Amino acid sequence: MTLPKNRLRSVKRVYRRTPAGQITTHYKKPTKAWVRCRLCNVILGGVKDSRRVAKSEKVPSRMFAGQLCAKCVAEIVKARTRIHAGESKPEDYSFAQSEFIKKR
Repeated sequence: MTLPKNRLRSVKRVYRRTPAGQITTHYKKPTKAWVRCRLCNVILGGVKDSRRVAKSEKVPSRMFAGQLCAKCVAEIVKARTRIHAGESKPEDYSFAQSEFIKKR
């Protein structure tokens, strides 16, 4: 009987012929979806598959790593600086951006 982890319908079954001529069943784990930017929905680079690497290798060590792309991070940093300097208000930015502007 198959292992309980392989009885799920989300596990893909692949039938392979062995050198002895028998047909065996191989099970493939479902693939993980790409990590995307929360503001512009661009696929993020540098975020690895979480099952195979250590926690320190999963995301880069910078502000909003694994959540926002570099372009959006630059916009958020500029917005924070302008708000801190008094040139603009938090209400001037979109709701999605204001979520990251308020974070420290």
